[in-house]
Amino acid sequence: MDKKLELDRKVIERVAEVFGEVYEKESDAIFRFCLLRTSDREVALDFTQDTFMRFWNSLMLEKDIKNHRTFLFTIARNVVIDWYRKKKAYSLETMMENAAEGRSSFTLASLDNVETNVEADFVVRKIRELPEPYSNAVYLRCVEELKPREISEILGESANVISVRISRGLEQLRSLLHMENVHTRTVKAT
Repeated sequence: MDKKLELDRKVIERVAEVFGEVYEKESDAIFRFCLLRTSDREVALDFTQDTFMRFWNSLMLEKDIKNHRTFLFTIARNVVIDWYRKKKAYSLETMMENAAEGRSSFTLASLDNVETNVEADFVVRKIRELPEPYSNAVYLRCVEELKPREISEILGESANVISVRISRGLEQLRSLLHMENVHTRTVKAT
């Protein structure tokens, strides 16, 4: 009996060590991913916690996880998908309240560099405007800096399909940014 308890204690210690390292390294990226998808800081925090709880459970079950980062993004993606399936339609008033309270803002950089924050927020909003097959792939590649192979595991597509989506998505993003730039210059000129 003592050997079983000792073995269980060692497993928990090992899991806790791995979990701590992965949490330290990936929690911000998972939070940003959830925030980008939900536009609600509190929901994103809940989803981040849920993602890491599911990760902990998988570690405790001693599942063979080859890439922790990919596994976490897959869990987070599934949590967000489940939420959208259950979510009731937002009213216009709720959206306006969220915007007024600043809950839909998204910052990638530190608060010390406001210009960088504004630019990052702008680019992320433009990534959101991309059609769905491209939005996820471009976000995971450009913001989270995942490789196409890792993205393919998260999205359940081949690496080749993901590479094409990234390429086409970036092309569309450039067009969106170019159109915005032309529009801005036109407005300033008048």
